[in-house]
Amino acid sequence: MYHRAMAEKAWATLAARWLTAATASVSVGAQSDAPANGCDGLLGVRSTAGYLHTWSETIDLRETEEACRSSDHAPFYWQLRAMAENVLGNHRAALVDFDRQRPRWESGEYPDLPRGARSVPALAYIAERAASHRFVMVNERHHVSADRLLTLALFRPLYEQGFRYLAAEALTPRMTGIGVRGYPVRQDGSSYVDDPVFGELLREAVALGFQIVPYEQHEDQGPPMERMNDQQVRDYWQANNLITGTLERDPEAKVLVHCGYSHLHEVVSSRWTPMAHYFTEATGLDPLTVDQVLFAERGTRDAEHPWRADAESRGLVAGQPVVLVDAEGTLLPVAPHRVDVRVLGPRTVYVNDRPAWMQMDGRRRAVAISTPECVEAGCVVEASNVAWEEQGVPYDRIEVVEDAVDMYLPPGVEVELRAYRLDGNPVFQRTVSTAVTAKETLKP
Repeated sequence: MYHRAMAEKAWATLAARWLTAATASVSVGAQSDAPANGCDGLLGVRSTAGYLHTWSETIDLRETEEACRSSDHAPFYWQLRAMAENVLGNHRAALVDFDRQRPRWESGEYPDLPRGARSVPALAYIAERAASHRFVMVNERHHVSADRLLTLALFRPLYEQGFRYLAAEALTPRMTGIGVRGYPVRQDGSSYVDDPVFGELLREAVALGFQIVPYEQHEDQGPPMERMNDQQVRDYWQANNLITGTLERDPEAKVLVHCGYSHLHEVVSSRWTPMAHYFTEATGLDPLTVDQVLFAERGTRDAEHPWRADAESRGLVAGQPVVLVDAEGTLLPVAPHRVDVRVLGPRTVYVNDRPAWMQMDGRRRAVAISTPECVEAGCVVEASNVAWEEQGVPYDRIEVVEDAVDMYLPPGVEVELRAYRLDGNPVFQRTVSTAVTAKETLKP
């Protein structure tokens, strides 16, 4: 759940403590007893498990920015802040905040993108490669909801190939009920699950017939051998839990795995022993590993991989994820050579200050919601299905300070809108129908 840079000695122990807590389910109604002032107190013990609302951590992190930005914990703080802003739909802020720890590309000289390079659609390329694998692993950046869209798009083509399991890193080991309800609730996992795109990902998986498999390290799963650091212990148990939840139940299982960052690296580095490595070591199976991080859109273009700028200047990046190949169609080798496929995602297009990828390939459409109550003090507005229990992961969530906002909703459903102040106090609750013309304003 964290970037490799978080392994720096200045705050590695702190990061490990938070990550353990972050995988716990959200305890709605609970209040954290951690000190609210000071960077050490906030980052040392806070987690989403102690918050009344999903965005409560966002508010605390904003309030401690001054203390944290100049502390030894600054890199960790900005990663948490980016994830927390993403919770409120603040995509631009999430990208920028994450890059405050590394505002420029720092890998030294890099060879130019070959002259004959071209791009092919990533979805078709991955689906074709998946035919010769039983495990496909796709990663995400936890502060970017758009990284979940590729996994969502892979469901149907992989289901046609016999894939029947979705293993997701964010789910708590105690997760139950998604398959029965048909939708996730906040208690099913960490704050990553309580995200509109992640919620859609899980709902779609259940609707298609995938079995949902949590594989996160359990609280009682300690070091299996001596001299293992916290990262190794976690990735070791992730791999073992993945095997227990799939191959031990179904020896012929075909599994799509959605994980974070470097957990899908197949090669051990000086600072990381990945889950995918442990998995292959234990099973002998070679997963198809798909990285979205290296070539990703960043908060500043200076922080992006040099091939991204070159590919965009040549018109190789359109409105869908692509894979870079040579003139003959062979995948271009990309250093470091730790995964099978590197995907280059499209740059975000904003419509009325919201990312257009929230359309989720036609699953959603923009509907203008009237929010005059939010002009003076600001609101958090959530949109959920009226049939879901209150803790269901919403269709959309956005921080609002205007008299109207675009929300991305599925057509033809009854939607319950709930608005709160940032402190969690309710502002309004009303039911609307999305059986209206797109962009028609839904008023109180």
